[in-house]
Amino acid sequence: MEHNDIAQQQDLSAVELYLLRSDFLDACANLEAAVCRILQSCGDVRSTEPFGHRVQAFRKAERTNLIAKANFGQRDQIADAIAELLPVRADIVHSAMKISLLDGQTTALFANARTASDDYPVVRMLKAQDFRELIRRVANLTARTGTLGRVSPASSPPPPSRAAAGGP
Repeated sequence: MEHNDIAQQQDLSAVELYLLRSDFLDACANLEAAVCRILQSCGDVRSTEPFGHRVQAFRKAERTNLIAKANFGQRDQIADAIAELLPVRADIVHSAMKISLLDGQTTALFANARTASDDYPVVRMLKAQDFRELIRRVANLTARTGTLGRVSPASSPPPPSRAAAGGP
């Protein structure tokens, strides 16, 4: 491969990373909106709080028809999974993305503004496949959040039989 071809491929890889970052941020916005819908249905409006605080409130959300009681365990699992992703989201949101070539792969580097001035700042490194996996995980959590109001037939009691006492 010629030098120009390599440089062009690296430029295309960098553009892909910028697009994937945008897709990740959109996926996070969709997840946050799903969590906020549930909080609003509880009468719990938290428009100025950070997403991490909303996730804590989501974990306690009970006065809503958007979460079936049988799914409170699922709600807690979703809240735990969101909490695991919050540091990654924070680094991506609160950083200027830098592009670098590491081990022959175009890589996005993020140094969170809150820690960038530390003597030894932590830098998060993400490749295209990392972004794709993060987007998949966030989209999955959004979908799961949307199904919390449904109860699977296996976990709901059977309807009363017609032959039961008091039946017609």
